[in-house]
This record gives sequence, structure tokens and C-alpha cells, in this order.
Amino acid sequence: METRILVPLDGSRLAEQSVSCAMTLGRGLPAELVLFRAVSIPSDVQEALDKAGLKAGPLMERLETDANEYLDAMSHLLPKTGLSFSHVVRQGLAADAILDFLEQSDIQLIVMATHGYTGIKRWTHGSVAERVLQSASVPVLLVRAKEGVSNGPPEASPCRRILVPLDGSKVAEQVLPAVTPIARALGCEMTLFQVPIIYASGSLIGDWYLPLQGSFETSDQDARDYLERLATDLREQGIKASTATWAGAVAESIVDYAEVNDIDLIAMCTHGRTGIARWAFGSVADRVLRAGGVPILLVRAR
Repeated sequence: METRILVPLDGSRLAEQSVSCAMTLGRGLPAELVLFRAVSIPSDVQEALDKAGLKAGPLMERLETDANEYLDAMSHLLPKTGLSFSHVVRQGLAADAILDFLEQSDIQLIVMATHGYTGIKRWTHGSVAERVLQSASVPVLLVRAKEGVSNGPPEASPCRRILVPLDGSKVAEQVLPAVTPIARALGCEMTLFQVPIIYASGSLIGDWYLPLQGSFETSDQDARDYLERLATDLREQGIKASTATWAGAVAESIVDYAEVNDIDLIAMCTHGRTGIARWAFGSVADRVLRAGGVPILLVRAR
């Protein structure tokens, strides 16, 4: 069955930077890309209409027409090889409209930029992405939009290596069923990654996991053994899988490893905990997204 990927856009070039990732996934899975745009009348404009005794209906109709024309033009700009497109316009604030549509539709994945601005703010896309991530029932792939990117038509971006940070908990492993089909479809290598955790007097040493005499080697070996067990299972499924550990603060270690090793996608749960907090995975995911430039696939742990 064809996967359906929702791609929310706001009309800005920055928001459109998510389309390249969506195209890569769409060609590999394969998938239908559902280009989506929400339209609403700003409160100050609505207030001015009310004061003038004017109805908002004609303006909303104009906004919907413009949004449909934009999405139709966007779909015609994109290469069609191995891809199918549809587009949807909904009334309402961006996050609310996205989540309402998600509940009503058969969508398996959302791909969106973490912010999207034109000359003036259109979506406060950081908060939109955050709200969608907090409430969406499907994985969300977030792409950090960058200023100064070419205005040409989006092209599929390469995806060869996927980094999968884990903390040793079953909760964090919930990312694996979401990312494994992507790795298989795209022929990617999955690198299972862990920052060994050192305990002192039964507690973590702050945010930094510093080697203690005689304990770091044991912790690192435990992490490698754990990751290798999971990697062996993935290889038996036909997935290219490797393992890696890194010493340091968790979020910074993930970002540093991704930069040094040409990682194209990071996939992780939004939190991962055992009986006591090991990685504060929500904050780790947020810090990885803010500090790194690699797209990140986030799965809400259940």
C-alpha cells in the first residue's frame, strides 16, 4: 500500500526546503506527497473588517484560491519520476488545521520545516512544528530551514546514512519500527548510536558522562554489546547496520558524530526512559534539532 506523506507549506521558500526530504522518501517507499496549506484571516484583519462592517467570506475565498493555485504550481514544479502528488487547503490556524486533517486522513508521516517566514511572519513555524510533534499520532520529520538557499525547484536530497541514537531502553527503541522501512526502501545504512552512561553513587554525573577509573570501559562495552544485539537483528532483516559509541554530553555527542560522519538523517524518540531518567530525550531531541543541521525524524514514545 502506498505511503501518504503530509508536507505542510506556508508559501515561503524556507518552508519549501522540507520538500526535498519528502521527495527522497516518496521515491524510495514509494509514497504520495500530500502538499498542505492552511489559510486563516489574521486577528487584526478580522477586527478591521468587523469595524468596517465587511464580511470575511470573500477574503477567505480569495485566500483559499491563492493557496490552491500555489500548491498546484508547486506540484507541477516537482519532478514526477516515481512520485504522485495531491494537495489540500484547509481553513484554520496552521497547527490546528494540520492536526485536524491528520485525524481525518490516512497519513503515515509528516515532513515539515521547523520554521517558515517570508518578509513578514506568516507561520511561527517553530511553534507550529512543536505543536504538531506534541499531538501527532504519526512520526514527524523536521527539517531546519536555512536562509540563502537557492530558489530553484526542490530536488530529492541524498540519504545514505541514518543515525539512530538509543539509550538502552525499550521506550527509545520504539523509533526502530518507524525508521527501518525507510532504511530498507532507500538502501541506507543504519548506525545505532549510544553515549555510555557512567553512574556515581547511583546517579548520573550531571549532563556529562565522564570516564571514571575502571568504569568507562565497562560502560562502553555494555553499550556496544547492546547495540550489536540490535544491529544483528536488523542485518537478519536485510538492513545494513553498524554501531557506534561516543563519550560526552548526549545531545552534543549526537550532533558531533553526525557532522563528522556525514549522517543524512537522525531518527530518535522524543524521550526514552527507564525506571529513572537516563536521557532526558525530549530535551535531547530539541537540542539536537537546534544545534545540528541534519533532518531529524522524531517518534513520540508511547
